[in-house]
Amino acid sequence: MNRVSNGFDVRGRALQAGELAAWLSEHSLGNRFGLEVVGDGSAYGGTANALAIVAADGDGRYIDLAALTPDDEEALASWLADPGPPKAVHDAKPARHALAGRGWMLRGVTSDTALAAHLLLPERRSLALNDLLVHHMRCALPAEAVGPQHYSDGALILRTCAVLDLADVLDEELARIDSSSLLGRMELPVQQVLTEMEATGIAVSAVVPAQVDALVSVAPDGRIHPTFHQTRTATGRLTSSDPDLDNVPRLWEAFVAGHDFTGLMTATYRELDAAIWAHFVDEAAVIEEARAVGYAASVADRRRYLPDLTSKDRSARESAERSAVAATVEGSAADVVKMAMINIDQALKALGLRSRMLLQAGGELMFEVADGERETLAEYVLDGMSAAGSGFGLRAEPGCDFRAGLSPPGSAGDS
Repeated sequence: MNRVSNGFDVRGRALQAGELAAWLSEHSLGNRFGLEVVGDGSAYGGTANALAIVAADGDGRYIDLAALTPDDEEALASWLADPGPPKAVHDAKPARHALAGRGWMLRGVTSDTALAAHLLLPERRSLALNDLLVHHMRCALPAEAVGPQHYSDGALILRTCAVLDLADVLDEELARIDSSSLLGRMELPVQQVLTEMEATGIAVSAVVPAQVDALVSVAPDGRIHPTFHQTRTATGRLTSSDPDLDNVPRLWEAFVAGHDFTGLMTATYRELDAAIWAHFVDEAAVIEEARAVGYAASVADRRRYLPDLTSKDRSARESAERSAVAATVEGSAADVVKMAMINIDQALKALGLRSRMLLQAGGELMFEVADGERETLAEYVLDGMSAAGSGFGLRAEPGCDFRAGLSPPGSAGDS
């Protein structure tokens, strides 16, 4: 296959046995690859069936994973796990789960086009690849490359080429609004943390409260595996589904420590909103600053453009003012919590602790505590949360409360 399709210069074919290592080496010159994974992206039980890789020069390979030779499988696993070759993926978290189902880790993702598009226009409803192509590149995929994951080798290579080209366009747009670092230093690293949290899940008691039994699905490992979302709010606040951890408080009564762990611990910021307001002074100042520059910004410069701030229509203007306040305050809280999660995850791995982060809900973080690690865990969780606040220059540093055991987000507990 060597053709121009819908604006994309597509060259490639199905992988021939034994050629993958040489093909990857030939194209590994520091330029970014596009990657698309086909399969089940569930956190528990997911697996990958096929994938396509497209190099920067437009040459691509379709790979049927069931037909890999041992040499090709070794080359592919090594390339996927190598942080060196930069990779662009659309909606990378399910891809990570699917690959993990085969025992492979995905590193080196420098663009997730869904996350990048959300940062550019956080109120947009659809992050489907084809919709983003139409909006940002004024082109669309043919019908055979859209929809359910049953693609021919040419169709999947075409999708992957589109992801690669779209990533370049979105990179330029993010750079124009000074938001490149928000993707690279926050959203992509926290995506990896969320991927691991979803895969780990949390153990539940054998006796689940009757009123929530119908709302949760317990996997064969005795744990629930929620899905965490980075793109469902305009402010950047994380949400969850299957189940919604913020809105099923009785569910928390069923959470227990898993086998070989001694307990659960919850950490939450104390007076985070107050610290953020101290940073931004007051609501009127937030609104006037947003009106002057045309957008509201969080402490990490997460932007939401609000043209109606200067509207002559009072209703539209007041709605935009409320959105400006939410984008600033709620968005800043989301930034601090995400950076805390990244800090804590890095510390736990650097120390080689068995304790692990399980959940994020309502601004609270929940951990599964390994034997003999509670004090060390609490110390490094506190350090990570404090560093997140001070790193954004908050004038008043928020405190941190710990609870042994559990209670729903926002409820009182033992400090």
